[in-house]
Amino acid sequence: MILYRTLRFCFSLYLRIAHRLIIRGGERLPSDGPLIICANHTSYLDAMLVSLCSRREVRFLVTRDFYDNRLLGPVIRGAGGIPVTLNGKDAEGIKMALRFLKQGEVIGIFPEGRLSRSGLPSSVRPGAALLAALSGAPLVPITIAGAFFVYPRGQLLPRLGAIRVTVHPPLMVDTGRKRDREYLQMVTDRLMERIGRRVRGYYRALGSKRRSAVLSGR
Repeated sequence: MILYRTLRFCFSLYLRIAHRLIIRGGERLPSDGPLIICANHTSYLDAMLVSLCSRREVRFLVTRDFYDNRLLGPVIRGAGGIPVTLNGKDAEGIKMALRFLKQGEVIGIFPEGRLSRSGLPSSVRPGAALLAALSGAPLVPITIAGAFFVYPRGQLLPRLGAIRVTVHPPLMVDTGRKRDREYLQMVTDRLMERIGRRVRGYYRALGSKRRSAVLSGR
């Protein structure tokens, strides 16, 4: 996808220069085969931050509000986005994602669905775990830290600030338990705990004064 590669190149330059982007653990991403990447969702920059973790192209599940948007829609569709409903109960979107996974592609998911208002991961539904159980693809948790302070929901333009991204070890899902809701929720909770632990550590290192100032808009 030419548009995807062009956007990736431009954002790579911007994020590394303007926000001193550091990505740790990128070697943990498999170089081939189906893969599902899951990250916390705190910033308008998140999709590109996840894309920069992998040399392979990532197809993101995108809510239909954005997919059909007059301004953003053409870009999202041109970059290979997959439309889904916000509650995840979208049979056509899931079938499309499974089809790409069977072709050995990479799917990107923000399990929270919407941008976080607090900067911390919230409880989520087990859609990503279900997709992994149906496809056999590993789940790779990714923590994005700092982007919430740089470009959060409602912010017109990005602020100055450093961004750190951590790729965690993959999680394998038992394909024989795709109908076990309790198991899928357990996998989801484990996934989000790995992501959230690093976010909370980042907040503690940042310090309460700086965090409060950013959250209050000062």
